Amino acid sequence: MTDEEKKLPKITVGALIINTNGKMLLVRCPKWQNKLVIPGGHVEWAESINEALQREIFEEVGIKIFEPKILKIQEFIFSKDYLEDRHIIALDYEVKTDVAEEDVKIDGKEIVGYVWLTPAESEKRDDIEKTTREYIREYQRKVEEKSALEEYKAGWQRAVADYKNLQKETSERRQLLLEMSEQQILEEFIPVYGHLKLAINNEQLTNNKDPWLQGVRHVAKQFESILKAHKVEEIKTVGEKFDTKFHEAAGEEPGDGEPGTITREVDGGYVMGGRVIKPAKVIIISEK
Repeated sequence: MTDEEKKLPKITVGALIINTNGKMLLVRCPKWQNKLVIPGGHVEWAESINEALQREIFEEVGIKIFEPKILKIQEFIFSKDYLEDRHIIALDYEVKTDVAEEDVKIDGKEIVGYVWLTPAESEKRDDIEKTTREYIREYQRKVEEKSALEEYKAGWQRAVADYKNLQKETSERRQLLLEMSEQQILEEFIPVYGHLKLAINNEQLTNNKDPWLQGVRHVAKQFESILKAHKVEEIKTVGEKFDTKFHEAAGEEPGDGEPGTITREVDGGYVMGGRVIKPAKVIIISEK
């Protein structure tokens, strides 16, 4: 290297290499007072930064790296920690590798040893070059920030999910309360309609054309319309097969049909939205 070249800044690249176990590769370098540093070297003429990074790491430790992310840009002007009096501009990266720890192959010239350390383990050592230690702490800070962010994100997602579930539960509970209130009112209303229906369907009144009775029949029709509007339907009885889901046996009597067939309705039954709110009381044909 000529004296003129020594007067020019030296551009270097370095890599804080992280393996799949979260450990960092540090190398022991005589040029840095035999301390542990990150591997790297200079950028050659007409070589891109990425090309230089890949080449230097492979030459010095024999491994391939990927996913380079800029870690820090450092400048050393005649650093007392470096054996040569040089002006160095260092572009240092955080990179990953999937190479096994024992597969590192040092060149034996600029590097005389290596070690894999976790950030916590590095804090217990006093043979790490100070700038390299700063890199490790910067990397650890990013890891902790990422972990905190992921934890916050997970907590936020749980909170959103809980809120949506609460909204759903509240909506369902509100709907259930409305239906229960509606059902309670209708359950009190239905017996009145049932008694009115029984009264006007009396055989003695079937052909009665009295205007007053006609008015009562009209009221009963209005009752029926209101029930239908609230999705209340009468349970079919006479001629139907007895079904414990919808019917309640009030008695038996002989008949010509199949046993268990309903012959008479004693008290009407109703369903609301598919749910039985009042079973029909019926008389059925007895066993022969």
